[in-house]
Amino acid sequence: LIILTPEQGSLQMELDLHRAVTACPGFSRLQVLSFRRLAWRVLQEAGGAARAHLGEMGKRMALRSVLINRQQDLTLFGPLANNPGFIEQLAHTVAELKLYRVEPAALEQALDLCRRTGREDTVLGRKLHDLSLIYNELEAYLAGRYLDPDDYLGLLAQQLPQASFIKGGMVWVDGFNGFTPQEEAVL
Repeated sequence: LIILTPEQGSLQMELDLHRAVTACPGFSRLQVLSFRRLAWRVLQEAGGAARAHLGEMGKRMALRSVLINRQQDLTLFGPLANNPGFIEQLAHTVAELKLYRVEPAALEQALDLCRRTGREDTVLGRKLHDLSLIYNELEAYLAGRYLDPDDYLGLLAQQLPQASFIKGGMVWVDGFNGFTPQEEAVL
């Protein structure tokens, strides 16, 4: 029995359940999990957790490395690479792209459309070029070495069928206002 809640709501749900079940001093079959905690459980059992987990600081360091190595190829972001807060904003942008399952190939397709319509040298075209380049380089750097926290849900959706603890179980979802495409893939 699993209740899936938002990350910030799992402790409160456990407390509410503990108060509601007054006849018993606790519960043993029920688990209150967030998507991230569910991913950890599934990856521990079904595989995928062996790669080193990259934290937010590590991700920013990897992005900084990509920017330094490819700065001469960046048409819009090159001069911005050393601005305070730029790496954090870039990390947030990459996280959003992953959250909404936008692959580097989709950015390349959008850039190709800009090229075909003569808008490659616009701000949009230059931004797509730089984002595509950075995103591809970051993915190549992480591949096989590190597990980005933003990839947990994608890996969870992939490995979920192999997790025996959830087979035949019942799952309730509570406390969400909506779902990202990554979360929908898991559900």
